[in-house]
Amino acid sequence: MAPEQLGLRDRKREETRNRLEAAAVTLVLRDGLDHATVDSISSMADVSPRTFFNYFDTKEDAILGIKDIDLTPEIVAEHMHRSDGADVVESTVTLLLSLISPTIEGKTLHEQRHEVLRRHPQLFGRHMAQMTRMVEPLLDAVTTVLEHDGDERVVDRQQAEVLLSLCGGAVRAAVKEWVALGDDVPVEWVQPRAIELVRTLLDRLG
Repeated sequence: MAPEQLGLRDRKREETRNRLEAAAVTLVLRDGLDHATVDSISSMADVSPRTFFNYFDTKEDAILGIKDIDLTPEIVAEHMHRSDGADVVESTVTLLLSLISPTIEGKTLHEQRHEVLRRHPQLFGRHMAQMTRMVEPLLDAVTTVLEHDGDERVVDRQQAEVLLSLCGGAVRAAVKEWVALGDDVPVEWVQPRAIELVRTLLDRLG
């Protein structure tokens, strides 16, 4: 198949995915979480429920725009480049937040998803499930973060696991706090707050 045909197919898949995500968010805000079913989302996006499951495992994943990322060495290297100068806590928190960011850009849907999370904060559990599914590549990535922090001591897998658990818990706590604070607090508040939570705890323990 020619590269142009492959490109067209990929664009059509992306368009279908985008329609499903937009429909899912619209229906939750209009009808409530319980009434936003796979059937209703598929109908609004003009696809079959069978097609829906080619893109998402659950309606919650469509609502949040969850898409597992293949954490290749190239992606990790790009993250390390962007995080140059950051300590291991900031770098790890930034990595985790990049993974749970929705796949569609755009101010309207961005704001709508924030409203959905405020109304249904339990949905954030899907992000935690995503991290669980990706735990092995995440541990590889966090090990790389630790190996590049300038400390010459040997890094083992257990250290990476502890750091991942600590930063993952801080991200979850920061998001829950952000939801509770209401509409006046921008989502950009979450990253520095999660970093602050980890550093404050480490200072207390240290």
